[in-house]
Amino acid sequence: MSQTHVHNHDALSDLAFEDGVPYEYFDKARREDPVRWVEEEDGPGYWSVTRYADVVAVTRNFQQFSSETGGTTREDIGHEDLLARQTLIDTDPPLHTAMRRVLSPRFTPGTVHKEWVGFVEELVERTLDQAFSRPSFDWVADVAAVIPMIVLGELLGVPTEDRAYLKALGDEMIAGADPDHAPRTADSPENVRENSGYPFSSPAGRDIWKYADALRDRRNGNLGHDVFSLLMTGNINGRKLTTRELDNFFSLLVVAGNETTRMALSHGLLAFAQNPDQFHRLKENPSLLNTAVEEVLRWATPIHHFRRTALIDTKIGETAIKAGDKVLIWYASANRDETVFDAPSTFDISRKPNPHVAFGGGGPHICLGNSLARLELQIVFRELAKRVETIEIDGPVHRLRSNLTHGIKELPVRLTYAS
Repeated sequence: MSQTHVHNHDALSDLAFEDGVPYEYFDKARREDPVRWVEEEDGPGYWSVTRYADVVAVTRNFQQFSSETGGTTREDIGHEDLLARQTLIDTDPPLHTAMRRVLSPRFTPGTVHKEWVGFVEELVERTLDQAFSRPSFDWVADVAAVIPMIVLGELLGVPTEDRAYLKALGDEMIAGADPDHAPRTADSPENVRENSGYPFSSPAGRDIWKYADALRDRRNGNLGHDVFSLLMTGNINGRKLTTRELDNFFSLLVVAGNETTRMALSHGLLAFAQNPDQFHRLKENPSLLNTAVEEVLRWATPIHHFRRTALIDTKIGETAIKAGDKVLIWYASANRDETVFDAPSTFDISRKPNPHVAFGGGGPHICLGNSLARLELQIVFRELAKRVETIEIDGPVHRLRSNLTHGIKELPVRLTYAS
């Protein structure tokens, strides 16, 4: 296929998705041009991959499509900077496997269930009690942002008084284009360039590293059972983690353990408000909880896309890809692919099977914390169905200005409660 030049307004990388995900654009792309060449103003261009089968094939084929060469964000970052800010998601096996092994025992479904159910249940009840003490409130500020941050703080052994600060830095780091969350970078490209050696090219990435260093100094010789202690004592191929590896692990966990779960909790609540019949079904039939959570995950798709770089001349579907080409895989599109999901634009809590790619499309990069995220979602929506009669949106819903993550900044709701 020839590399068709597209107009700039067609480049998804230039859209900020503030008015919602452009699902119609993706529907058309899957039908007409599922592996499409997109020109960039600030780079060499990239292949936009929108079909489910192709997204999964690229995700699983780390031998041909690398996360390590070029990293996982669309921006092109120099080799030195890339190495400096390399997290678990920016590696390929065997390094990826060795890094993952440090933490994976703490994230198995069995361990998560054993260690976290009681804590999360108590936290959810306490958080909902506070929010439900008034008829209307902001679901994001009072529930969706609170629960994952406290779980993350506990997971990392971060003191209670520091958690709000870390949450604010995490918000800023992944929302570099959003003026509310990231005033330091939203409209100043020079600030982004200056910080290219830090996670997400953000000054907040630099601040998170500083925090991780200070936490390590405070904790030396005073280690516990938390994940940060595990990182301090763990090893990769027989050696301890370097300071930089520890910082990067920490910054990744701040985003992956907090932001993405918050997004799923936010979009899940919005979906139930917009589809009251589905909320009623969950209330009437609590055995639908697990399939409901999977549908929330498909519907929310907290990460819109990740990048890969082709290591050799190869193909995606019928399209020839050259070594060195940049490839964007769109999970947001794959999760609405009509060849995989019946009526994909319908929110259906009994959907089964539901092979969504909200946690990646399988292969080595499947989300490490998926069991913990699922547990948080299950307990929140279980309690919501028990305690709430109706959900109404009570004002404008403000979305994050980002085409990387699917965030909601404000979600004002009015609830009526079960007697």
